[in-house]
Amino acid sequence: MSVANIGIIGGGIGGVAAAVALHQVGIDAVVYERAPRLREVGVGMMLWPNATRVLRDLGLLEQVLARSGPNTHFLVRARGGEVLMNIALGDFDVPAICARRADLLAVLIAALPPESVRLGRELHHFEQVGDKVRVFFAGGVVKEHDAVIGADGIRSRVRSELFGVADPIYRGYTIWRGMASYDGSAARSGANSETWGAGHRFGILNTGHDRFTWYATANVAANYPDAPCGRKGELRRMFASWHAPIPELIEATDEAAILKNGAYDLAPLRRWGDRLVTLLGDAAHPCTPNLGQGGGLALEDALVLAKCLEKGTSLEAALRRYESLRCHRTAHMQQRARLMGQVGQWENRVFVGVRQAVTSVLPARLFEHNLRRVYSYQT
Repeated sequence: MSVANIGIIGGGIGGVAAAVALHQVGIDAVVYERAPRLREVGVGMMLWPNATRVLRDLGLLEQVLARSGPNTHFLVRARGGEVLMNIALGDFDVPAICARRADLLAVLIAALPPESVRLGRELHHFEQVGDKVRVFFAGGVVKEHDAVIGADGIRSRVRSELFGVADPIYRGYTIWRGMASYDGSAARSGANSETWGAGHRFGILNTGHDRFTWYATANVAANYPDAPCGRKGELRRMFASWHAPIPELIEATDEAAILKNGAYDLAPLRRWGDRLVTLLGDAAHPCTPNLGQGGGLALEDALVLAKCLEKGTSLEAALRRYESLRCHRTAHMQQRARLMGQVGQWENRVFVGVRQAVTSVLPARLFEHNLRRVYSYQT
């Protein structure tokens, strides 16, 4: 198949990773990002073995490892600190790690030719004309590509152009995120954790170099406003009696750097594309963050897309092949993440007590076996 160039809408992790994977198989790709500079909004993220396997195949794993923290166990804890379950990640051909989103994006960008990223390009609409896709940007700029990939997030303009506008679905809770330095002994090396309370959770991820990403959740209405005391003051109040180092991490975080977002997703799509246009990452399969797989699934998409285009004899057939390989797995992960969030956010005291009792007696091996099927995915 002779492919001249691919246009990618969206300069997040999925879009840039797709450009890297395509360049590595000899296909030109250009990333269009509406922001005036390329940056990844967020703090740390989990990269489970299915994600680090993609980074290894792209030749970028060692660079990301140098900027990340280890992840050998995942602890589920009660708010008093008791370990309810200690889930070992097992032996894989690649490690599980936690990295800053900005660090991962920087490694990916460095693997691209500078001319492969165009900033300040906000998509207006696109048209499929013959065997080309014309892309119209705000301000009157028009570009033409052999195919277009929408990697522009949960509120994807490409998705809306293909299938109509679909408002993201709020799942009943909001998430605060931050990053703090911590050198105490309350956070075990290599053991990341999530602590469960009634309608609240608090996660701690070792991002390396004594930096910890944390996240906190609460069952609140959509568009929940900041409290008069500010985000830090509200979190200080919510988690004052929780185990160490939760209060310490909140206290050590810069108030202005605390992010706050509702938990949103969308129902799985029956199809992702039309002719020479398709979707990737959150534009195709936005998940609530309960499995830590949003970035990993986007990395998987990127590599599968590149392999399908490399091996295909027809561009349109290659795009449909990519979609068929990815739809089932990503729909399953969307549903699984939503269920995990529902259980984790239980607020009824009886349900919370049952959840804690069951979690503390179930063998961790059951979860380890189940997770192995997720982490063993090969593109």
